[in-house]
Amino acid sequence: MSSTLKFLVVLQLIFMGISCQDVKQEKMTPQKYAEHVSEIIVNGTDFRFEPALQEFEQDGVYLFDFPSSEKGTYIARSVIEVEKSEDNDFSLFLAANQQAGELEIIVDGKSVYKNSRSEDEFLNHVDYGLFEFHNKVPLTVEDGVHQLIIKFEPKNAGNNRVQISFIRSDNALSYPGLKLRSPSEDEDLEHFGYWWIGPLPNNGNYTELTDINKTADELVTQEIKGKNGSTIRWDIPKLHLVKSLPGWLTYQNWHYSGGTFLDAMEQVGDQFSDLDYSNYIEQHRNFLADNIDEIESMRNDYGLIEGPFGHYFRASLLDDMGMQTVPYANKLIASNPDNRDPDSFEYKLTNRVVDHIMNKASRLSDGTFARFTPDTMSVWADDLFMGSIVLLKMTELTGDEKYLNEVIKQVIQFDNYLLNEEDNLYWHGYFSKTDEYSSTKWGRANGWTMMTKTELLKVLPEEHPKRAEILNIFKRHAEGLKAVQSQDGRWHQVLDDPESYLETSATAMFVRAFAAGINEGWLSKDEFEESTIQGWNSLTKQMDENGDIIGIVRGTPIMFSDEEYQNWGTRKNDPRGLGALLYAAIEMDRLLTK
Repeated sequence: MSSTLKFLVVLQLIFMGISCQDVKQEKMTPQKYAEHVSEIIVNGTDFRFEPALQEFEQDGVYLFDFPSSEKGTYIARSVIEVEKSEDNDFSLFLAANQQAGELEIIVDGKSVYKNSRSEDEFLNHVDYGLFEFHNKVPLTVEDGVHQLIIKFEPKNAGNNRVQISFIRSDNALSYPGLKLRSPSEDEDLEHFGYWWIGPLPNNGNYTELTDINKTADELVTQEIKGKNGSTIRWDIPKLHLVKSLPGWLTYQNWHYSGGTFLDAMEQVGDQFSDLDYSNYIEQHRNFLADNIDEIESMRNDYGLIEGPFGHYFRASLLDDMGMQTVPYANKLIASNPDNRDPDSFEYKLTNRVVDHIMNKASRLSDGTFARFTPDTMSVWADDLFMGSIVLLKMTELTGDEKYLNEVIKQVIQFDNYLLNEEDNLYWHGYFSKTDEYSSTKWGRANGWTMMTKTELLKVLPEEHPKRAEILNIFKRHAEGLKAVQSQDGRWHQVLDDPESYLETSATAMFVRAFAAGINEGWLSKDEFEESTIQGWNSLTKQMDENGDIIGIVRGTPIMFSDEEYQNWGTRKNDPRGLGALLYAAIEMDRLLTK
């Protein structure tokens, strides 16, 4: 070990003793750091459900559920509240989805929407806050309070549901400053977003029920003959008791962050003989497998959008499936090929997800992974990692090189779309519709791509005709990243903005990539060792007095200015960065023990 390297390691231990009061200096070897991070994950995971009350609004969608299995006419009343509409430079649409039947929506006494459906419509959840509605109409509402009335005549007896949303014109995201509330402002009733009445005889005159001037006090005294002749009254919706995941970080959920740290924890066990998290990993896999059918049944019964394992059911983005499936693919890889059960949960899941990525995932015309937001179609740097790692696992599992070649293609094309040749950094996104880059070179976005290139180079045969090109892409990106490393050793949230805060997860990803590059001979040790050690030293100091990991930025969409990224906050122990910390510890152990 060089004198410079020894000096940096000593400094690391000194500073670790200052920064982390509960972590002794001698404990912060890469192994102890990996153990510390892994224990945060294990101790922060609660494999159970807790009761919660069903929400009227879920991810910007409002559910009107008429709790009667009879045919007839149903009426619902709610109140639209609008504020600061002048701040929006986009127009408003009312979108609706319904089961088979006749639907009319009235705002302030004016019919704004009518639709007749012979078959049920099903809501398609395609992105964060983005749904594909079957119908939408322009709507103009000023600041203030507006009366909303929904009339629905279901074609069939059964679930009588209508879903509506107020969306904006720029690719159908939820309209800010607008919400629905109960006809009554009584705080005891505010959780119930609408009142309903029915079933009524079809084709009746219900002007008294739809009179927008009626107050809540007047509505509650109304009585009317129902379809079967009995007296019916306005009522609140039946809100169901649903299963929810405890905790605010939900390490136990189906999420790409969980797939990442589970894969890393398995590698931790391979690298450090004293550490074994196989029981936790299996418990995590089983938590999904044992409960997914019941959660699906609950979602269907109650019309839920949000809830446990939500991304499993959305199943649209690479975010929703790719990394989450890696722990299940790992289980198959570790099994005896002769005993793999094609009816097992992990076998079906892995093959279904890989088929989606290869054949159904949204792409540009040249095959590059893309999303529908924030503009159609957009390349997100994040997606290179989200879609590629499970394909590399599938290559190992099956021996079929088509999966490897798909990752190679994606790495090259992402580099073509996102690289800024002036500084060898990646933009967070590219908008194909306008042929423009997004505003910012976000740290973790660059990290996801470096993680992918690291994983690819580890398995790419030396004789592969594309290896030299992939290696050049990796080295060029590494050089660009090294040039913007801070004196502290970490990297900034906005890579080329030294005024932006120093961010932990991106730092871990770059340290891991640099260390792997040195270990594998892809990068010059003389050129990158000091930078790598400095990054590691600073990374392992990012704990508070309780040992919690600090400085990990929360989930981050493509935004439209460096300032927005700078103002995007961090969260202690955010799972999106913990896997990267473990990968970094593994590679640093290899580097320091060489």
